[in-house]
Amino acid sequence: MTMQKSKLLNNFVAVVLLSGASITASYAADAEQAAPAKATLLAANAAVTDEAITASAKAALSADAQLAGLPISVSAKKGVVMLQGDVPSAEAGDRVVQLVASVAGVKEVKNDLKVKAAG
Repeated sequence: MTMQKSKLLNNFVAVVLLSGASITASYAADAEQAAPAKATLLAANAAVTDEAITASAKAALSADAQLAGLPISVSAKKGVVMLQGDVPSAEAGDRVVQLVASVAGVKEVKNDLKVKAAG
């Protein structure tokens, strides 16, 4: 499978998974109309699986022009995302962490990225 097809597939999977999580969160919000906003947020986060988090994080990285194609491994367990791989600068590493932390369902990001100058 070519890199372009792989990125497209990752983006498609992320969209499908996020759509399902969004619908589930919507139903949870309707069922808990009288509950505080925090309870609704917890219900929405509980609906996001580790697989959905991983797919969404990979899709977000692939969609970013500065980060697409970097050799970064992304995995999630119980909402904690582990990042491994090489980045060209500390700024790029910070951007990766920031982008992944903004993905729905991410509770924590463990950064094991290494700064390696291109060459």
